[in-house]
Amino acid sequence: MNYALTHVTVIDATGAAPKPGQTILIRDGRIAAVGADVPIPEDVDVVDLTGKHVIPGLADMHVHLEDMPGDVLKLFLAAGVTTVREMAGLPFHHEWRSKIGSGLMQGPRMTIGSKIIDGSPTLWTQMPAPFWVEVADPGQARAQVRLAAEEGADFIKVYSRLSRESYFAIVDEAGKAGLPYAGHIPDAVPITEAVAAGQRSFEHVHALFAALSRNDAALLQAQADLKTEGPDHYTSWLREIYETDWLGANTVDPYKADRVFQSLIGGDAYFTPTLVVHEAVDQPAIVSVRDPDLKYLPQDRPALWEYITQTMFASGRQAQEGAERRLLFQRRLEIVKVMDQAGVPLLAGSDTSPLTVPGFGLHREMELMAAAGIPPMRVLQAATRNAARFLGTLADLGTVEEGKLADLVVLDGDPLADIGNVRRVHSVVYGGRLITPDDRRRMLEEVEQAARRPVA
Repeated sequence: MNYALTHVTVIDATGAAPKPGQTILIRDGRIAAVGADVPIPEDVDVVDLTGKHVIPGLADMHVHLEDMPGDVLKLFLAAGVTTVREMAGLPFHHEWRSKIGSGLMQGPRMTIGSKIIDGSPTLWTQMPAPFWVEVADPGQARAQVRLAAEEGADFIKVYSRLSRESYFAIVDEAGKAGLPYAGHIPDAVPITEAVAAGQRSFEHVHALFAALSRNDAALLQAQADLKTEGPDHYTSWLREIYETDWLGANTVDPYKADRVFQSLIGGDAYFTPTLVVHEAVDQPAIVSVRDPDLKYLPQDRPALWEYITQTMFASGRQAQEGAERRLLFQRRLEIVKVMDQAGVPLLAGSDTSPLTVPGFGLHREMELMAAAGIPPMRVLQAATRNAARFLGTLADLGTVEEGKLADLVVLDGDPLADIGNVRRVHSVVYGGRLITPDDRRRMLEEVEQAARRPVA
């Protein structure tokens, strides 16, 4: 179908001021024209959007769908998320992408990473192995890069516990395969070295503060020397990395921080803060098993949320540490604001996983970025233009401009007045196909019904 969206305010995410009273003409899946005086051909369906705002389709640049049923992909579209970056790719993700492309499934555009490549011992000791691999030496690391290339990964996902030797083996082998690599700041490799090596994006604010501290040498060495212990290495690591994060966050040297941020800019490296997951780790009491959006997820999810927040995050946490953690979260917000002010290109990612709901988690991430003090336009750009630039799709996506693919979100409120208005999704255009309010309601009902099925 071809459409004319009329009487709408366009926020094109280029940085230009909002344009009220616009018509967006959509033909053959693309934006044929945008303007106040666009002629409306007789063969198009006219959709009057008086009082509405249009933004580009949103991109969630950090998702994990390893344990999610395919039904939840509809949640992304219902939330206005038309692009996702899967950070731990499995064969069924590639099957989903193929089915979405052929129209057999409803879901967003997908960029798919390799399995998580972690060092030895891995942080994932208590998790099933399908989505991660453990490499003990450079030879194993190279083999996993070659395997990921054979499996069709779009990029290599690097993780926290990689040794220096294994990390740089991945760098070399990924270069031979023509694959970019992205992921955590490795504990054993300072962020500036990883930038210089060519890492394309850095995920989370874990392990960042050590490099920004006036005590950077000591804290970076402490980070490299971390020893995960006990049956649950991830819980152990979260406690240990907290120590260096806390010490570093309270000794930030603005000159050293600026050098780190300028290295990111010079290396064309992007940063994905995933503040929404830090909110949960640092302040587990805010995670509610009564979140109304949980009705869209499998029935085991509330119990999983409770286990993660109470066992991995809150267990054994004394009052003083709880107070420090709350303050540390504020430090994370502050440093992300400083990064934005310095010009570091930011991406918006929800870490969609056990603790966030697909699609809606990105809305919360955008709210937290705004709470950090980032202007709403730049928050919007982190989830649109910056994502497209990072993925190399800016010629087709990321802004509302003539000639681009018609991935659009129609909102009932102005996101520049309040970024929380990204939650007020009226309708969505995906690849030129209009998802009306009724379509969107049906999609949500279908996902909710599927979630009621007994967990296998």
